[in-house]
Amino acid sequence: RKFGSHRFLHLNISKKVWKGDVIDIIDRHKDRPLWVCGRRYGFLWCKATKSPQCYVFFAEVGIGIEKDEEITSDKVREWCAPPKFNCDLSIGKEQKRIKLSFSKTTPSGTLPKNCLEVVPDIRCSKDLVMTDGCGLISQDGLDFVWRSCMKYIQSREAEYAEKQNTKVPSQCDKTLCDNDIDGDGDGCEENSDNGLSENNSCPYTSFQGRIGGFKGMWVLDDRLDDGIKVVCRDSQKKINFPMRSLMSFSDDCKETGVDVVDADYDSFYDTVDVCSWDKHSKEGRLSRRIIQILEYRGVDVDFFRKCADDGTKWLCRLHEDSNSLLEYISKRHMEMTKRHSNNNSDIFHDNILFRMASAKMDINEPIYAQKILQLVKKEADTMREKGRYPLRKCKQMRLIPDHTQILKEGEAFIAVGYPNGKTDQKNVEKYDYIVTLRSPAYFGGDLLKLKLVNKRTLRSRCVDLEKSKGVPSVNKICSLYDGPYNDPFRFFDGLHTGLVINSRGERSAADMMSGGDYDGDEAWVCWDKQLCRLVQDHPAQDTSTNEFIVKKSHHEKVLASRVSLKQRAEFALHYRYHQTQLGKLSTALDSAMDQFGVDSPESIAVATQAFLQVDHPYKLCEMKQDHYCELMEVFHTSPHWRGEQVTCRSYVSEKVLGVLYDYVQGKIDSLVTVCNDPEKRNTRLNPHIMSIINTARQKGLNDFVIERKLSQLQTKMKSAINEFYSEYKKLRATLKDDNEYTEGIMKEWMKYQHYKWRKELIDSEDGEDAKNLASAILYEETWRKSIESSFQGEYKMFAWNVAHDRLLRVVCDAAQSSTGTGVAPTLLREHEKLLYGCMRGCSH
Repeated sequence: RKFGSHRFLHLNISKKVWKGDVIDIIDRHKDRPLWVCGRRYGFLWCKATKSPQCYVFFAEVGIGIEKDEEITSDKVREWCAPPKFNCDLSIGKEQKRIKLSFSKTTPSGTLPKNCLEVVPDIRCSKDLVMTDGCGLISQDGLDFVWRSCMKYIQSREAEYAEKQNTKVPSQCDKTLCDNDIDGDGDGCEENSDNGLSENNSCPYTSFQGRIGGFKGMWVLDDRLDDGIKVVCRDSQKKINFPMRSLMSFSDDCKETGVDVVDADYDSFYDTVDVCSWDKHSKEGRLSRRIIQILEYRGVDVDFFRKCADDGTKWLCRLHEDSNSLLEYISKRHMEMTKRHSNNNSDIFHDNILFRMASAKMDINEPIYAQKILQLVKKEADTMREKGRYPLRKCKQMRLIPDHTQILKEGEAFIAVGYPNGKTDQKNVEKYDYIVTLRSPAYFGGDLLKLKLVNKRTLRSRCVDLEKSKGVPSVNKICSLYDGPYNDPFRFFDGLHTGLVINSRGERSAADMMSGGDYDGDEAWVCWDKQLCRLVQDHPAQDTSTNEFIVKKSHHEKVLASRVSLKQRAEFALHYRYHQTQLGKLSTALDSAMDQFGVDSPESIAVATQAFLQVDHPYKLCEMKQDHYCELMEVFHTSPHWRGEQVTCRSYVSEKVLGVLYDYVQGKIDSLVTVCNDPEKRNTRLNPHIMSIINTARQKGLNDFVIERKLSQLQTKMKSAINEFYSEYKKLRATLKDDNEYTEGIMKEWMKYQHYKWRKELIDSEDGEDAKNLASAILYEETWRKSIESSFQGEYKMFAWNVAHDRLLRVVCDAAQSSTGTGVAPTLLREHEKLLYGCMRGCSH
C-alpha cells in the first residue's frame, strides 16, 4: 500500500533451478540491471520457506513511475525494517520481519496518538511467557478498527463498481472481512460518508493482525473502559517502528540514544492491519494424527467406528437429501468464490453442482445424479484417507490466554457465542472436561485434558476476590488502565468465541501443545463426555532439553545492514528444501507411530526432527546416525491407510486407522453399488428443458420453417458433439502419461473447446428464445450420445459446460413460474458476475 502493488514483481523459482542461476538473477552488476517491460527492478526479499520459493523484486525506475516516486529496493527494505531503530537486526530476523509487510491483511484505520501501551507478559516461576502473542483492546478501540475495516471494504467496492459502471450493493457483506482479503490499495478514509454509522458496534470480540511492529491477537477487555485503548504484550513486539500511537516510543528512543525526527514517522506504521476476525468457531473433525494420539491415550476402536458411522450417514444424506446437499455445497462454493474470485466472470471456472442444487434440479437428472455421486465418493475418499471423521461436541477454536489469572492451573473456559447473539454457552457448560490438541502434533503428550470452568464458577471467584478487599496483583494486566477494583469477570463475560486457557503453572498450556502460542493459533477442542472419560492423563513432552535446542548458525546471526545481495540470495536458497523435508518427516512420523507406537523411541526421534524443522527452517534437521538404520524401514514402507496399494513397500495396518480405512471402504462400495443399480436408478432428462423442444416440435407440425430449423439444429449439434469427441480422443492418445502437466493441457484444451462451441452453437443464434432452444437441443443430443458405451467420461458434460447458465435459467424460470414466489437463484452469467464484482474488488 505504501508504494503501490504494481511495483512488486513476484518470481517463483523451482528448486530444480541451479543455485548459480538464481544468484545471477538477484546479484546483478550495475552495468547489467534487470529490466522488465520498461522498468528496472531490484531484489527486495524472498518468501524463502514457500515451495516453490517466491523472489520479490521492486520496480525502482521506469515506465509509469514519476521522478519523485523513484526509490531503490534497498531503501524500500529499510522502510520495512528501519536500521536506525533496529541496529542489531540479523539477516535471519529481517527475513521474518519483512514477511509481516507481505502478509494478506485489510487496513483498518490509523491509531490516534498515544493510545497504544506496551506491558510485560505474564510469566511463570521459571520465567517462561504465559501470554505469548496476545494483547488486549477496549470496546471503543475494537469498534474503531471494525468501522475502519468496513469502510475500507466499502471504498474498494465503490471503486470496483465505478470501473464496472454498476451500483454498489446497499449492504456490505460482512463475510468478506476474512483472512483472505488482500489489502493492497490505499488506506481507508476514516471520515468518509459511506453509510456506516459511528454507532456501529463490532460484532466480534477479537482479531488477528498486526499494528506497526506488533503482531498477534487482540482480545476485547471491557476493563479498559472508554476510549481507543490498545494494550500490547512484550512478546508481540517483533520490530521497532517510529509510531506516534506508541506511548513509550519517545522515552525508549532517549534511553537508546536514537534521535527521532518528523521524517521518521509514517502513518502506515500506526495502521491496524487485520488478518481475520474471530467469527464463530468452525466444526471440528478428527484427523489421522488426532486418531493416532487418541488411540495411544486409551480411546478404543469402537468409539472411532461410531464416528465413521456418523460420517457415512452424513454422506448418505448428501446423496438423498437435497437440502443437506445444498447447505453443504453452498458453504464450499462461498469459500471457493473468496479464494478464486478472479474466475467469477468465467463460465468455465464454475461449480455446476452448486448451481444445479440451487436451481432445485430433479435428483434423477443424469448429469446431476452423476455429479452428486462423484461428490459423495470424493468426500468419502477424503474422509477415509485423511481420517476426517465427524465428531460431536467438537470445535476448532482460537487459543486465548487468561489475562486475569482467575483460572487455576489445568483449567479452561470456552466461549461459544455468535455475532448474531445466539450462543451455545449453557450447553457447553454442562460438561466437566475438554480434550484439546493443536496441529501439527508430534507427541502423545500434545493432547491436553483440561477441567472446564463455567461462568457461574468464575463469577463466584470474582465475588470472593472483591470481598477480600481488592484484586490481588496476579489479576492485574499491568496496564495504566487497570484500576484497583476492576472486575476480572468482565473479561470472560465479554467474549463471544475462543478457548481461554489458564496462565498459571510452570509452563504455558499452548506451549505444551507442540510449541504453540496465542498469536492466532487454533486448537481442536472436544467436550464429549465419553471421549474425555476414555482419554488417559499423560505428561506433555519436555521441549526444553538439549535435543530441542538448536544453536543459530553464523549465517543467521550476521547483521542485515552488512550483508550483500549475493549473501541474501545464498541465505534464501538455504531454505529451498524446507517444505520437502517437512513432507518427508511427516510421512515418516505417520509410519513410525503406526509401526512402533506414538511415544516409542523411533517415533520420538522423527517427531523431534519434525518439530525442529518447523521452528528452525534454516537448519535442515536430519535423523541422528544411531536411529538411521532402525528407521530405514520406516522411510521405505508405509501403512495401507495412506492410500497406497499393498505391496512390498506397504503393509496392512491393524491399528485404528487401518481398521477404519477398510471399514469405511466397505460402506463406500455399498453406497456406490446401490447408486449404480439400474433397477433403483431411474434417471430422466429434465422436463423443463425438454418442454422447450416439445413446444417447438408441436409448432413444427404446422410450420415448415420451424420444423426445418429444428432439423438443422439437431444436425448441427450432433456434428459438433462428434467433432468434439473425435478431437478429444486424438489429444488423449497423444498424452500417454497422466500427470499434472498433461492434466493442465487437457483443462486448457477443454476450456478452449467450450468457448469455441459456445460461440458457434449458442451465441450465434438470434434472440433469447432461439438461444434457449439451441441449448435444449444440445442437451438432448449430448444425452443421446452418452447412451453409447464408448461415450462415457467427463465429456458427457459437454452440453452443461457449454450452456449450463442457460439450461439452469430455464429450470429456474419454470420452477418460479409454477410457485409464483421468490426470485430464481441462478442468473445468466453476464448479469451474475456484476454481483460478484464487489467481492472481487475487495480481494485485489
